[in-house]
Amino acid sequence: MNTEQLNTEYAIPGQLKFIQGAGGLPFIEVTTANSSALISVYAGQVLSFRPAGEMDDLMFLSEKAYYQTGKAIKGGAPVCWPWFGADPQGLGRPAHGFVRNRMWNVVATEITVSGAIRVILGLEDTPETIEIWPQSFTLMLEITVGKSLNLELVTRNTGAQLFPVTQAFHTYFKVGDISQV
Repeated sequence: MNTEQLNTEYAIPGQLKFIQGAGGLPFIEVTTANSSALISVYAGQVLSFRPAGEMDDLMFLSEKAYYQTGKAIKGGAPVCWPWFGADPQGLGRPAHGFVRNRMWNVVATEITVSGAIRVILGLEDTPETIEIWPQSFTLMLEITVGKSLNLELVTRNTGAQLFPVTQAFHTYFKVGDISQV
């Protein structure tokens, strides 16, 4: 889907819109009374979160970030799945899994009772992912932008075979002075 189609189906006037971001990737701009956020549909990744009235973003996004298919974006809150760290079987697959360099699907957007904006992104197995990791799955990533940022990742095994999985948000937080951390 292009940004025009995504806006027709999922935009929330004055609070959520889809834009063409860096590298031509679809991004979601969210603005609430309490905060703002930038989310990449590619990688299902929060790139920015800024509480209202704050000068600085709470997320770090590298100036050397990649915005191209097949590459992981450096910074924000990447999703590590189905493994965290090096390929557990030593097969040369990417560190931290393969979902951080895939296009996710927009499943839903909504305004919550508290006035926060919720974005739900999904990803499921494809012939390409089966070649990398031979399992059937569905992932749902729920991103809630309000007074705080809340991320929830749900894994569903849609196949008949059990599989091990580790999952994490490998969040890059911005710090004022690294020597004082």
